[in-house]
Amino acid sequence: MFAVFIDQDSPRTRYVLQEILSRRWNTALAIFTNWNEFKASNEFFKIEYTTEKRDDSHSFFIQRENIIVEEGVNEYFNPTTNAYHISENTKKHLSLRIKNIDLSHSEKSRMLSVLDEPYPCLFPNDGDLGFDLFSMAFYFLSRYEEFQRFEEDKWGRFHYKNSFVSELHYNPSPVLDVAIIHFLGLMGALEKIQLPFDVQPTVDIDIAYRFKGRSLGRTLLSTFRFPLHLPHRIWSYLSRKDPFDPNNTVSEYLKGQENQSRVFWLCSSKTNGANKQVQRKYPPFQSVIRSVDKQTNIGLHPSLSTSPISDWKEEKEWLEKTTASNITHSRQHFLHLLFPDTYHILQKIGITDDWSMGFAENVGFRAGTAYPFHWFDLSKNEETNLCIHPFCLMDVTAKNYMKLNPDQAIDVGRTLKELVFIFGGRFAFIVHNESLSEAEGWGGWKRVFNSWKNPKIAVTSS
Repeated sequence: MFAVFIDQDSPRTRYVLQEILSRRWNTALAIFTNWNEFKASNEFFKIEYTTEKRDDSHSFFIQRENIIVEEGVNEYFNPTTNAYHISENTKKHLSLRIKNIDLSHSEKSRMLSVLDEPYPCLFPNDGDLGFDLFSMAFYFLSRYEEFQRFEEDKWGRFHYKNSFVSELHYNPSPVLDVAIIHFLGLMGALEKIQLPFDVQPTVDIDIAYRFKGRSLGRTLLSTFRFPLHLPHRIWSYLSRKDPFDPNNTVSEYLKGQENQSRVFWLCSSKTNGANKQVQRKYPPFQSVIRSVDKQTNIGLHPSLSTSPISDWKEEKEWLEKTTASNITHSRQHFLHLLFPDTYHILQKIGITDDWSMGFAENVGFRAGTAYPFHWFDLSKNEETNLCIHPFCLMDVTAKNYMKLNPDQAIDVGRTLKELVFIFGGRFAFIVHNESLSEAEGWGGWKRVFNSWKNPKIAVTSS
């Protein structure tokens, strides 16, 4: 379907072309370094990706920037930016997508207005597109800015405020996806592609039970520290019920969406500090893991650790032994993701898919996309087989960081879901069994999470 002529070959160029022209859409791609062979090719959509357009070229010209053929990371590099409006052909195609869904006139009008807004682009130049889409894609997907120096938060994480996205001051759209769809519309290729959309609830289980599963010493300490919880603690013991119990919170919440969902288990042998999971030897804990594993997909929630290689390997092996299954998916506890170390360790212990790509303190698209993608390792200048699954929204983000009330959180979720629908991809979000329980300050939030998981596009707070 696509043929691309490049005047300088590089691992970065081939990675990006494969990622956004072939792997994302499952379409054919041919890359040429010989001009005559490129001209003679029969691919329907031809792209010339060079520094200067050739005199005998009749293909779509994207002017190449240097970042795509370089090696290493420039600590002081800062990409240039500009703004553009979605092309009329693209707007026409996306308008039909919106008009064909079952929504009220006002809801459709709200979604259509998104198509008239300006959107940011990186690496503006004089090519036919007006910017270097492939360098923009590489910058976002490789997480180039996270290989540069940045101010860490108290957990040692990459701040949302450090991100390039936070400086753009546009709507919280997946800016890379918008640019790609704009480009495909200009080329006339959008009609040949089916834009996907699905809703993907995911759950992190940091603390499986509110009261059960602790040692006697830990239980006594909690009782003295939180005396107001004593009536609830007594009720839990007498009734043999626990408000956080994943059998009642997670299993119930995921009914009907088991195939799209995934649950991540913190199973550290060290139950202290930031790793406050119940004791692994507690039989109901092992039992509930096996029960959820039969219901939906599961993954590892690697602990916060000063010895991650040995600890994460041991935790993975314990979870595999408990479930008698191979664990290849993970999400970092506290979203503690550092480049390239975290991904190097995950690869070493046999993880093939990571689900940590999102912000803790704000909503949005950390890598500019709502589509899964392969990670490019800048430290080795090579593509890897590690698949990254982005998310754009989390319960703790909405309530604790952004201080939203339930109605506001419903509306924020609706906006993000609509943006993902318009430009394609997965509306993936995170909740916890604690928040699903509506205990510990989460009263009234269950309806928020139900609205997020609802496959219907527009769900208002009213």
